[in-house]
Amino acid sequence: MLNREIQIGRDYAEAVFDRAIRPFEPPGFATNWKDQPSRFKTYLSVERFPLPLESPSHFASFGDVLARLASPRADVKDLTFDDVATMLLYTHGLLNRRIAVSWNRDDRVLSMYPQAVYGRGTASGGGLYPTEIYLVCGAGGSLLPGVYHYDTAHHALERLFEGDVTARIQAAVFNHPAASETDQFLLLAPNFWKNSFKYNTFCYHVVTQDLGVLLYSLRLVAAGFGSDFQFLSWFQDEELNRLLGFDTVADSVFAVLPIPTAPRREQPGTAGASLFPLANPLFGQASFQRSQKLLNFPLIESTHLATLIDTEQRPETSEAFKATDDTFGSSGELIALPPPALDRLQSDALQLFQQRRSSFGTFSSQAPLSQQELSTLLYSASTARNYVSDVKRTDGLPHFTSLMAVVVNVEGIARGVYAYDERQHGLRLVQEGDFSRFLQQHYFLKNYNMAEIGVMIAVVGSVDKMLAVYGNRGYRLLNAEVGMVAQSVYMAATAMSFGCGATLGFSNVGVNKILGLEGSERRSLLFLLAGHEREGSANFDCRYV
Repeated sequence: MLNREIQIGRDYAEAVFDRAIRPFEPPGFATNWKDQPSRFKTYLSVERFPLPLESPSHFASFGDVLARLASPRADVKDLTFDDVATMLLYTHGLLNRRIAVSWNRDDRVLSMYPQAVYGRGTASGGGLYPTEIYLVCGAGGSLLPGVYHYDTAHHALERLFEGDVTARIQAAVFNHPAASETDQFLLLAPNFWKNSFKYNTFCYHVVTQDLGVLLYSLRLVAAGFGSDFQFLSWFQDEELNRLLGFDTVADSVFAVLPIPTAPRREQPGTAGASLFPLANPLFGQASFQRSQKLLNFPLIESTHLATLIDTEQRPETSEAFKATDDTFGSSGELIALPPPALDRLQSDALQLFQQRRSSFGTFSSQAPLSQQELSTLLYSASTARNYVSDVKRTDGLPHFTSLMAVVVNVEGIARGVYAYDERQHGLRLVQEGDFSRFLQQHYFLKNYNMAEIGVMIAVVGSVDKMLAVYGNRGYRLLNAEVGMVAQSVYMAATAMSFGCGATLGFSNVGVNKILGLEGSERRSLLFLLAGHEREGSANFDCRYV
């Protein structure tokens, strides 16, 4: 089975980390912006049902939601159809149009309708949003049983298939208990071309992190309703892909989210039924494709195919502790951080989705971060890792990632590199010094001035450990957790009214040197910049919700 041929995953990961030294194939690749795909996937010749736009008059604060996420609970509220509609809108729907003036290079075209950029509540690499959401309803739901696609362009559901496929999903996830308790599911599936047209072979690294960002957003809104999700990541890929009419090298299911609902009504003949595997896609509904020429990237396809599961059983939950990165990687003296500023996280969580954005070069060192602001960011980032999935314990442990910080402008903390000690909520010094110039030299782009940031948080993990436990599937699992951390930092920074920007534009090899990771199996996986911003930025209020 390819999943256990882990050299495939290791080779791809090393290509990602070495891309500053050895650029990805194909050589000389240039993005063809004139032939880019549509930012919105829409299906042709299907029934489309508009979803309600009404939002709850009162919603939980981000601080309250964060407290709930910190300790996953077994007692969760059932989610209604209206709850799910609200969730889809605020996490993945169009909330505003982005016309802010910043240091990003696309400012000159943002005011033109063909190049309009729409803000969503969830961050995405390059603002490309390659992940699609599918709602699968059984007989106990508010809709006719079937398969539906969330059409972000219209905030609507597109019906792709009529019929109850609950039993097939339950069989594909190896009859996981969370799937057996409901007949309503969200399936998250990246469309690779929506990302690879720009990022070529780097695409797989980006979309696997994008997946985690969206997972965290969905969980955050569910928690605001008093509910929660259990993420299922170990399933028979081809069975679910055929269920959604996919060509696996173009689109593929990456996560299954059983929706907590009232006890479902068992349908005659479905319980324990023997199902023949689908030999062909369940339906053939076509989606609109704007691009005239789609390119294939062999390394993406071979890496993705090597992550697929057929009959391989899910590793026992205890095996996850062999892949843990619950370490702070330094024996330096502890610098205790103040308690997180939970009183500053009392904004309505749904409003934060509307306000969330990337800074793009608007940081200012004139107002350093306070220790409490840094403390709150790290607390929020750490909490995001306490999710429940089919490969973890019910308390959200273990964590596959850890956090490090390059302090540039934080009051009362010397500039330098630190490891975050979650257990004692403090920083441990790795090496002291001003590394802002070093970071600038190892940054590919020109939209951030590293001397102006407050802190760079690096999300760190071990690809090798994940591959050893989960095979190539471990690469997807690791990057999903990275994405969850990223969105939690975005939300915390937004709640405290300062800037945040996630970036993959650093040389991992270079940054690993100052993080003290050189020679170890641990790697930097994503970088989160945070700090106060210049006052008086030019922007337009173009909210849709």
